[in-house]
This record gives sequence, C-alpha cells and structure tokens, in this order.
Amino acid sequence: MKLLESYGRDGVSQGELVEVTGYSKSWISELLKELEERGVLARVPGPGKTKRVVLSKYLDPSLGKVVRLGLVRASEYLFLQNFISRLRSHGYEVELVIFGSVSEATAALARAEVHLAIAPIYTQAVFRALGAPIRAYPGGAIGGASLVYRDLEGPVLSSRASTMEVATVVLSKFLGTELSKLGYYRVPEEGVEALIHGRTSALTIWEPYATHLESLGFRRIRLSDFIGKYYCCTLARHENLSHRASDDVKESWTEALAEARKSRLVGEPLSILGMDRSAAERALKEYEYLEHIEWEYIKNVLDYASGFLLNISLVKELLEN
Repeated sequence: MKLLESYGRDGVSQGELVEVTGYSKSWISELLKELEERGVLARVPGPGKTKRVVLSKYLDPSLGKVVRLGLVRASEYLFLQNFISRLRSHGYEVELVIFGSVSEATAALARAEVHLAIAPIYTQAVFRALGAPIRAYPGGAIGGASLVYRDLEGPVLSSRASTMEVATVVLSKFLGTELSKLGYYRVPEEGVEALIHGRTSALTIWEPYATHLESLGFRRIRLSDFIGKYYCCTLARHENLSHRASDDVKESWTEALAEARKSRLVGEPLSILGMDRSAAERALKEYEYLEHIEWEYIKNVLDYASGFLLNISLVKELLEN
C-alpha cells in the first residue's frame, strides 16, 4: 500500500511490484485480486497491452468506486450525511479530505488530487478564470458569512479567495473601512485566536466560528443584513470526471440539498469534521439550502464585489455543463 501510494495517479505495473518487493508473481497476483475485489485498487490499461495498478482514490469514481471529497470544517454541511448515503447507494465509497482553507481545497481539486470539492462559488470562479479545469453543480448553501469585531478601526483578517474575502470587500464599502488593513488567516482557528488575543480588530469568518465568537462577547455584522441572500459554498468537480460518475454525483447532490432544505437535523459527519454538535446546531439558523441556482443571489454579491477575475460571466461559465 505504501508503494502504491508513492506511485500515486500514475500507478505501477504488476511486474514492477514483483521486482520492487521481491515477492512471487503468483503471490502478488492473488493479493492484488483480493484488494481489487475489496475496492482498494484497480488494474487499468497502461501503455500497449500492459496494465497499471492504481489505488482507487486516484481513479475516476466510475472505475475505482471511491469519491475523494475536499472540504473545510464548517457547520453548513447539513446535507453531508445524506450526500454520502446517496453516493453509497450508487456504489461509491466517500473519502473526506479536510483542508484548512477553501483555496487549498479548490487548488487540490484543480490538481485532480480530489474528485470533488465543496467551496465558495466565488473561489471556484476565480480558479477557473486562472485556468483550473473545474465545473460547479447547481445549488448549495446560502448565507453564513459575518464580520466579527472588537472595533472597526484596526486590521481586518479574512480567508483568501473566499466568500469571507468577498464579504470583507462588500462590507468595507458599506462601513467605510480601509482595505489596506486587510490581512489573511491560513485556517479559521488562527483568525479566531488572533481576535481573542487582540492581534486583530476584526475578521470575516463562517459558522460555527462566528456564533462562537459572538457568545464570547464580540460584536457581529452579517453580510446578509446588507445585501440579502447570497451563495456561499457549492460543489465543484474536476472536468476529467466521467459522465457516468458526474451524473451520479449531481443526482446525489441535488437530492441531499432538497432534504437539507426541509430538515434541520445535524448529521454525524459534522463530528467527523471535528465540529462541536451543539455549536453547529446553534449556527444552523445562519444557513439556507437550495438545489438550484438563483441568479439574483449571485448578483447580490457581484453588484458590490465584481472584478476582472470575479464577474457574472465567469460564474455562468463555471456552471455550464
């Protein structure tokens, strides 16, 4: 398994595994057969008549039956348990890959290190504008961004290339704050610590972090109070995903969002993400869910934060199938 991991997406021939390990050809063959039946790996066509042994997580899900899903820790994933369950009903196993920021998750998707990523539609649009081969599925979470502060005179922190950065730009126009004081945190915990210990005066952040900071006595301004409803995170795929796998993902995503729109139950995957259940439940009121795109909600943001790498045309291109 360590050898196969080291070869990554390129894989390795069965003959090379025999050479490198020193085990017999028959023993390697039997082991590979067992692991393939368990869905751990697959033997796929290589150059000529050869076959390459590749870990399932590096293959298209229609071959490997493993979906690698990149995401960050956030309480908006009310739909996650149902999404995973529906993918399993199509025969896929789901591997969650947790990143510190949405830009890291989207970059991993652009490099095909994950098959899917849940990230802000604005982040996805910027990455696609820079050449990333990614597309987004319609629908997602609405809301969740807040400016939390002790005062509005000092520096403001945000996550880079995210809904939070867009929120910072929009709110700065309404509040008259100076963007030259804008800095970035790499992971949300870093921003929370900076505010608590006085290293920053304010930060834009998502749930449940904003609700937690508010409970500590910090003041909060919601982006929705200024511009109305807006999309936060949507689901994007790498363009090399097969039509079959993409259709299964889209169906599972749409059904999971529809269920989330009707239900307010917190699913088990939030504990997998290291989220405190009670904090997540308190923060759920900050989100809504839609299984389709309302362009009015996209426009609510882009009327204030549109630029050469983020505009309505680029978002539409991202969502085209």
